[in-house]
Amino acid sequence: MRSTDCPHNFNGTRKPLFYGWIIVIVCAIQQALQNGIQYSFGIFFKPLVADFGWTRASLSGVYALSMISGGLFAIPAGWLADRIGPAKIALIYGTLIGLGLILSSRITDLVQLYITYGVIFGIGTGGVFAVSSGITARWFFKKRGLALGIVSAGVGFGILVMPPANEYLIRAIGWSNSYLIIGIMALIIFIATALFLRRDPKDIGCLPYGAVKPEPEDTLIQGQKPYHPAFDGGMTLWNACFTPSLWILIFTAVLVGVCTQMISLHLVNYATDIGISPLTAATIISVIGIGGIFGRLLIGSGSDRIGNINAMILCMVIQTASLIWLIFSSDLWMLYVFAALFSFAFGGEVPLLTLLVSEQFGLRAVSALVGVMLLATRLGAALGSWMGGRIFDATDSYIVAFIIASAASTIAMVAVIALKKMKKSLFSRTTTGPQG
Repeated sequence: MRSTDCPHNFNGTRKPLFYGWIIVIVCAIQQALQNGIQYSFGIFFKPLVADFGWTRASLSGVYALSMISGGLFAIPAGWLADRIGPAKIALIYGTLIGLGLILSSRITDLVQLYITYGVIFGIGTGGVFAVSSGITARWFFKKRGLALGIVSAGVGFGILVMPPANEYLIRAIGWSNSYLIIGIMALIIFIATALFLRRDPKDIGCLPYGAVKPEPEDTLIQGQKPYHPAFDGGMTLWNACFTPSLWILIFTAVLVGVCTQMISLHLVNYATDIGISPLTAATIISVIGIGGIFGRLLIGSGSDRIGNINAMILCMVIQTASLIWLIFSSDLWMLYVFAALFSFAFGGEVPLLTLLVSEQFGLRAVSALVGVMLLATRLGAALGSWMGGRIFDATDSYIVAFIIASAASTIAMVAVIALKKMKKSLFSRTTTGPQG
């Protein structure tokens, strides 16, 4: 049986296209929409401050709360997706995202925004990464890195398109009506795409991409790998919690969240503070989107060749160097250079976290474990985004925040190197499944 063909589809005929690639496209669309909206919060930042007179720290708290809310929801969302399938969970988080934005368009005080954006919208965002990354990993035995790279490239595409579009929208109709339109759009797209999601290939009688389960008389051709039952196995969430590998990954994810969101939320503010126009500053976020696309695709596919941990170390080196560069950046061209390097590195880290989870612990609880990684990243992001605003309010500058971000990235790099030096997990030693 060829691995990329299903023995049947719903009407009993052979499928011309492996359904896993449809899963990849759908998940990429959801990632693009969710992250494009989320990374646009910095575009709404100054219009909200101008209308309501809030401090940057207090408004950063809204974003921080959305990070925490999403992180807390990520684990149960992933756990439920592993058991009842992703489509129902996607309907829930898509509804919450759309509803949170629609309600945010009607707010009149800060407490309301904390509830509508910080809690309702935030909870919805937590399910997207855990569910889309987890189910994509299930559909691919070979080329898993490439598939996850394409899915997470949706993040970069959303960041490329939506911040400038939202800047135009705010200028034309104001922040309130902009949130209303974006909320309605999100509600429609998430509900529509959720209908295409399937938990794993077994739901439609397929093997994962690149897997071959030969009959006794079959002979594997060159380049094919036998499908191994352990591919569907691995550790439970509970058992993984007792491994040092998981805690190193959690620690790394927290630090990644601190340094990336401390920068991402406040980069537009920093650019406008040094005299760059708001519309031009929004294009810096677009550069982050472009760099993220290349990082996700190149690092995701490259990890299939050089290994997941080596690829992660490479990303951390580039990210740390870019953050040090940012400390000395005072011109637009320097910010563009930073945005390209930073986003390439961070873009590569996104699929690698899922790949490292599947490599270390298997696929039995992959969505739930990806949810754990997202919670860790979101907790770090909440701390980093709030700290950035608080540091500015105290010092009238972001330089100290940039120094802290570069230090966090350096420590995370050391943690990944420590993971590389550890022995492989029990699952990695006992399965014949792929390591990336």
